[in-house]
Amino acid sequence: MLKLSRRSEYALMAVQHIALVQLTADEEQPERTGAAPSRVSVASMAQAEQIPQPLLAKVMQQLKRAGIAHSTKGVGGGYQLAKPLAHIMFLDVISPFEEQIGLVECAGDGDKGCDRSDCCSLRDPITTLNTFLMAHLKHLTMADFIAMSTPRSGGMLQTCDAKIGARIGAKNSVENHANKFGHG
Repeated sequence: MLKLSRRSEYALMAVQHIALVQLTADEEQPERTGAAPSRVSVASMAQAEQIPQPLLAKVMQQLKRAGIAHSTKGVGGGYQLAKPLAHIMFLDVISPFEEQIGLVECAGDGDKGCDRSDCCSLRDPITTLNTFLMAHLKHLTMADFIAMSTPRSGGMLQTCDAKIGARIGAKNSVENHANKFGHG
C-alpha cells in the first residue's frame, strides 16, 4: 500500500535535515567550499525534527546500510549524505522501510494477497495506475522531493525551496517538478 511507514517518514526527514544543514554550512562559510560536508548528530536531528532519538538512530543505521548516509564516530562525528541530493532517489530512501510500495497489495504482484484476482474489475486499471505511479517515483530524486517542501515558519525549511531551487537551477521548484512529471 502507498502509505509510508513512520520509519520512512523519519528517513525522509533525516535526509532533508542533513541536506539543509550541509547547504546552510556551505553558504554561511564559503571557505568550506570543497571541504568535507558538515556532519549531523542523531541527537541534534532528533531534537530539531521532534523525532524519538532511539528510533531515529535505528533509521540512520538503515540509511547507512542502504548507502544513503555515511557516519563518523567520535567528537565532531555524525551523519552526512553519501552522495549529492540529485543522485539520491526517493525510492532508495524509503525502500529499506517498506515491505511493498504500491497502491494495493495485488498491483504488480499477480494475485498475491487477493482472492478476487480472477474476477476483479479494478485489477487492470489499478495495475496501470500503479505502473504509472512507480515510473514517476523511480525518477524522483531527493532534490526534487525536498524542493516541493512547504516552508515551516521559524524552522529549518524556511528557506529550503530557495536554497534547493538555486542548487538545482529551478526558479520555482514546485512548478518545475509538476512540469517534469506532466502535471503542470
